[in-house]
Amino acid sequence: MMLTANRLRLALVGCCLFCWIAGCQTDNGRDEPEPAAPPTQPFAGGTAVIALPSEPDVLNPLIRTSAYAGQILAMTFDGLVEMNADLNWQPRVATRWQVAPDGLSITYHLQRWQWSDGQPLSAYDFASSFRLFKSAEVASVWRGFFRDVPRAVAVDSFTIRYEFDLTFSDPIARSYHGVLPEHVTRGLDPARVDSWPGNEQPLSCGPFVVQRWQRGRELVLARNTAYPGAPPLLDRVVFKFITDEMARTLALEVGEVDFLDEVPAQAVDRLATQPGVQLERIPGRDLGYLVWNLENPLFTDSRVRKAISLAVDRDRFVTGLLNGAGSPANGPLPPGLWNHHHDLPADPFRPDEARRLLAAAGWRDEDGDGILDRDGRHFSFELLARFGDPVRENGVVVIRENLRQVGIEVKTRLMEHATTLQRTHAGDFDAYLGLYAVNLYADPSSMVHSSAVDQDNVGRYHNAVVDSLLAVALRIADREAARPVWFRLQEELAADLPMAFLYFPEVVVGFSTRLQNVRPHMLSPYENVDRWWIAPSDRKYRSSKPD
Repeated sequence: MMLTANRLRLALVGCCLFCWIAGCQTDNGRDEPEPAAPPTQPFAGGTAVIALPSEPDVLNPLIRTSAYAGQILAMTFDGLVEMNADLNWQPRVATRWQVAPDGLSITYHLQRWQWSDGQPLSAYDFASSFRLFKSAEVASVWRGFFRDVPRAVAVDSFTIRYEFDLTFSDPIARSYHGVLPEHVTRGLDPARVDSWPGNEQPLSCGPFVVQRWQRGRELVLARNTAYPGAPPLLDRVVFKFITDEMARTLALEVGEVDFLDEVPAQAVDRLATQPGVQLERIPGRDLGYLVWNLENPLFTDSRVRKAISLAVDRDRFVTGLLNGAGSPANGPLPPGLWNHHHDLPADPFRPDEARRLLAAAGWRDEDGDGILDRDGRHFSFELLARFGDPVRENGVVVIRENLRQVGIEVKTRLMEHATTLQRTHAGDFDAYLGLYAVNLYADPSSMVHSSAVDQDNVGRYHNAVVDSLLAVALRIADREAARPVWFRLQEELAADLPMAFLYFPEVVVGFSTRLQNVRPHMLSPYENVDRWWIAPSDRKYRSSKPD
């Protein structure tokens, strides 16, 4: 009997998963858990296994672009401050801070802390790290965020002052950055930051430390025994890189991974009935978007960009691809953020209006081949997206079909995630279907400010009105007073699109019931990973191997 394509794919994935599982069991030597009553108090020890669809690019906060790298770095370093569950700042390495009366500086006072090699962590580490973020030689993708923060001064080992050219509504956000050990970086060439020895196994000042990284397979974090804070309960956290979505889902179902932070929409109902699996929905902070390279003459006319946005059926994304776990996007700020414009409608699906706008911009089908043309050029472009994410893999098909109906030819290309990021940041693309994790201090400057082309404004968007509204909004400390300015900004972006805002996905997290005290949050699916624990009777592996 012949297998259908879907059944054949399922069989192949199942076979590969079986081989992977068998290999894990052979390598790690399972122990049968001893029967015991379920404990009610946390136990230290054990390992949690997390499935990721892609591995991080690099574990260096200066140059990382991957969200997965950011999540792992959050487990291995502590900043001066951190956000709490209410999205307010609270002390971490710093015990307190004060903003100068004129608002042009903020001073932090540090407690005693240390690196995983036993060396002290001091204000000098933060000051030297800040200089590296600002360095033209390093050319950090985050450099532009600190454009109006000229310097960080280590007053002494326990005091650091950040100075501003302008006043900010949130000076903590403007002074927040990753930290690297000065006793290591002082001997390294900033111009060769891509090849620094700590890029894959950096020192840690957080609860976990990188134990090993096997490219293409897994990354293992172990408890940082030198950590001055409360030690994590788990011995280690293993990130397994499983690019195929079906394989990731099956791995959670059969218990070979413990945590999946992006449960596929089509798998939610099935996983909800699986014994040993728990699902939780959390507010998302991601934006699904279609961004254009505005250095391409095809997209310079705002009427054309509006037409493309109106030609895309967002309901096919939300209802079809996300299975209802999301909402149409109306701008760059997700609904969970305080300054989201709830009354601003998302662009509706109006292909007739799209055709009218395209005709007004001079695009007509002069040769009768079904593709619009102008000045002898067909309206045809290449759309990039990453593979491994079915929403985007199928989303490029939706966009291609939608735009074909209004006379635009779209050629799609799926690529490895790191490659798509490299090409978009280099400006080597026509259009890109992406998913962006919006920062929680609700500032979209890195995506839409004209000066942010070295950050995430990969489309090279420039709008003087947007720039001026951002300048005003970011300097009003009172949220009620600032909200109308933020609303006006989102209205301007809806009228003069830097990208087509497509959808705000909800996050569905799936995890094994053997994991205790898992509390996923908008901040991160692994927000309290240092407080996760596994009862001894639920552990699967010997202490030296994954549990």
